[in-house]
Amino acid sequence: MSLKICVMGAAGRMGKEIIKAISNFENIELAGAIEKENTPFIGTDSGEITGIGKNNIPITSSLEDIIDNIDIVIDFTAADATMKNLDICEMHNKGIVIGTTGIDDTGKDKIKDKSQTIPIVFSPNMSIGVNLLFKLVEITAGILKDGYDVEIIEAHHRYKKDAPSGTAKKLEEIVVNALNIEDVKYGREGLIGERKNKEIGVFAVRAGDIVGEHTVMFGGIGERIELTHKAHSRATFANGAVKAALFLKDKKNGLYSMFDVLGIN
Repeated sequence: MSLKICVMGAAGRMGKEIIKAISNFENIELAGAIEKENTPFIGTDSGEITGIGKNNIPITSSLEDIIDNIDIVIDFTAADATMKNLDICEMHNKGIVIGTTGIDDTGKDKIKDKSQTIPIVFSPNMSIGVNLLFKLVEITAGILKDGYDVEIIEAHHRYKKDAPSGTAKKLEEIVVNALNIEDVKYGREGLIGERKNKEIGVFAVRAGDIVGEHTVMFGGIGERIELTHKAHSRATFANGAVKAALFLKDKKNGLYSMFDVLGIN
């Protein structure tokens, strides 16, 4: 039996890529495509707007209207919308893959709470390569310890609304926990004095059509180590999201990360 997926934000950049990705997987079918009420895409064929050809799944505006006919929701929308969709999924006992960034601590607590009832994959980045970067940064920080200064630089397209990116925030979290960092600087300006030992800098670049680049720099005396991931296409995130949906297929509840999906320990 095919796994039936509903894509939220179906006409957005990530929504289109996810719909394309679903068409390339066996035993998975697109069963719903949702957009905001006031968009011009309502009623249009979701396959046609993504360029894969007509698939007879029209874009609609209500998740509740189709929720009983789907298995898993994939959501890469906005924090407020994701929280509402999470409530609907819990009400109807449906799993959800959340790739939305910019979710605050209250939202994260809500996700954790809902995961006691339904299965959730929540990750700031669904890319296999980025999740490997997470692990490599954790290992590197643990080996180098306090002998190296750490800086995080991320770059995205000019349309991205949150900064730093969710991926940069996750990298920050990994380094802070590994090195017991006491001070996080989001950019630096003015006469700031010498760098403190327990400090990390996080910098956001927004320009053109950059899909996503993240670098973690470990700067020592006489050498520098840089771990970098560059996304060439949103397809890498979309494929990861679909794999996450497959992972949830037989799960009853629980909060999972892409480490769980990919088997990275």
